[in-house]
Amino acid sequence: MESFRAMVRGWLGKSLLALIVLVMAGTGIEMYFTGGQAVAAKVNGSEIPQAEVDRLADRQRQQMLAQMGENADPAQVDVNRIRKAVLEDLITRELLSQQAQKIGYLISDASVMQQISEVPAFQQDGKFNTALYEQVLRQNGEDPKAFFATAKQRLGYSLLIEGLNQSGLVTAPELERLSSLDNQKRDVHFAAVPSARYLAEVSASDAEVRTFYEANRERFTTPETVALEYLGLSRADFLASAVPDEAALKARYEEKVKAGSENEQRQAQHILINVDDKTKEADALKKIQDVEKRARAGEDFGKLAKEFSQDPGSVANGGDLGLSSRGMFVAEFEKALYSLKQGEISAPVKTQYGYHLIRLNRIETPATESFAALRPELERELREARADELFAEAIEKLDTAVYEAPDLKEPAEKSGRSIGVTAPFTRNGGAGIAAERKVVDVAFSEELVKEGKNSQGLHLEDGSVVWVRVKQHVPATLRPLAEVTAEVRNQLLLDKAHARAEAVAAAAVKALGEGVSLAEVAASQKLVWQDALGMARRTPGVPPEMLRLAYRLPHPAAGKVSAGSQDTGSAIVVVAVSKVIPGTPAPAAELGQVRNAMSESRSQQEMQDYVRFLREKGKVVVKNTSVAAQ
Repeated sequence: MESFRAMVRGWLGKSLLALIVLVMAGTGIEMYFTGGQAVAAKVNGSEIPQAEVDRLADRQRQQMLAQMGENADPAQVDVNRIRKAVLEDLITRELLSQQAQKIGYLISDASVMQQISEVPAFQQDGKFNTALYEQVLRQNGEDPKAFFATAKQRLGYSLLIEGLNQSGLVTAPELERLSSLDNQKRDVHFAAVPSARYLAEVSASDAEVRTFYEANRERFTTPETVALEYLGLSRADFLASAVPDEAALKARYEEKVKAGSENEQRQAQHILINVDDKTKEADALKKIQDVEKRARAGEDFGKLAKEFSQDPGSVANGGDLGLSSRGMFVAEFEKALYSLKQGEISAPVKTQYGYHLIRLNRIETPATESFAALRPELERELREARADELFAEAIEKLDTAVYEAPDLKEPAEKSGRSIGVTAPFTRNGGAGIAAERKVVDVAFSEELVKEGKNSQGLHLEDGSVVWVRVKQHVPATLRPLAEVTAEVRNQLLLDKAHARAEAVAAAAVKALGEGVSLAEVAASQKLVWQDALGMARRTPGVPPEMLRLAYRLPHPAAGKVSAGSQDTGSAIVVVAVSKVIPGTPAPAAELGQVRNAMSESRSQQEMQDYVRFLREKGKVVVKNTSVAAQ
């Protein structure tokens, strides 16, 4: 129990915090409550909305562009590749989530509530505050009940992940063997065959240039681009004019007073007896009834909870559930809790987890502050609410005006707004509003490009709305052969020189494999060997790909070498191993780190295998081929 509790407080809490961060960022949660929209994939009948894929892919794309700095080129970011990766991740999450539910990884309401109560965003003066909890969620467009249910689902899914992550066991013999291999050293010899060495020996005819050009037309085609004109609106545009009057402030205050009186919090304890494979329902009911008799006879409820409760989230605290409000527990539990008077103990309550006994200890009704104290908050709330109304009205009016107008000039003049212009961008997007996928998709649509129409209002991630039309469209254009002849010829020369280098390297590797000495091969193929005697797996200054090849090569036979080659782009490097020096296991003090690394690697592999099994066993249908897995 204690180890489970530690796990709940540790990684489980982090999972919940990550879930909350996703809500704040506007991603993740809403995918569970969408409907009537395009579907990217179905996982055993459960839909993954295309909008969710686009939203997460857009977010990753913008993060990548931000990391690339001010001169970031959107064309360098492959949006389709990002979408595919995002979709694969969402499919994996859904498969694991479904499997967690199927095999019974369930978290009690009390455990979920405890984790929620420990999130700093929901605390005031270091304590969980129900009103703040609901306010934070609603400000981010989330319903507390829906959030609670989703958090519970994600935490159950996390239990499955944790179980798989702990499955990578490593035996002592394996550990010693791995450590010995890790400490192995090799006598390695490198020789580079640069492509540039053969440039003077190759040529490219006009016919070859034309053939290459025709076979690689897409390589010499400039991408299609558009530049947009746009009108924009945001709620901030209306805050200054949304000034509430005194009557509205007082009415809002009365609403808060009434809501506060209804928003009571209840602090309770409970005892849970599970109904599961080991405990039949009748036995669980008999046990909870026995506990109920002892509680009603006056025994300390907290002590009884510590002795009998099977809820890992609250047993250590004597079944204490902390302060909670409506919507935080399953219906049966909540109904019983809110039927109690202070100090009362419920009859046994059956839920999906088993039988509960509930004691209500305290009822708290928030104290209402004075009108004067709340005035700044009331003004802010009413100002924002009125701004929302004005914003919505302006959107409706501008939507109509833009729809009826041949361009954006007249709607801009009537609304008193200026027209913005984007720089030209490709289908990979650009800067500003062109960084959002929905804008890019509409910008290249047939209605805007071919028919010259204005778009409908597009709601952006920052809450603003834009209307766009194409100012300039440049179709994809094949550059003429005369313009790219020098470029094509140069590429052909590089390719031919590289092929010569590959042939020389292949001949060297073959000769070494047949027993020809390093010196003889150097002389015949004009190579210069660089020796790295006693080279370790992590020798600094040696490129990683060279290290990997050197340690993939087989042990050489006596008096011979084993060899291979590595293409570095500008050269082919011949790698030869003449001697393998066995390693010894690391000291016991260091083996713990090796074990952890090996266990983590094995757990990751087992996770991948498990996901592959679930996918092969289940039915995954990718609806949108543009984001299909490769």
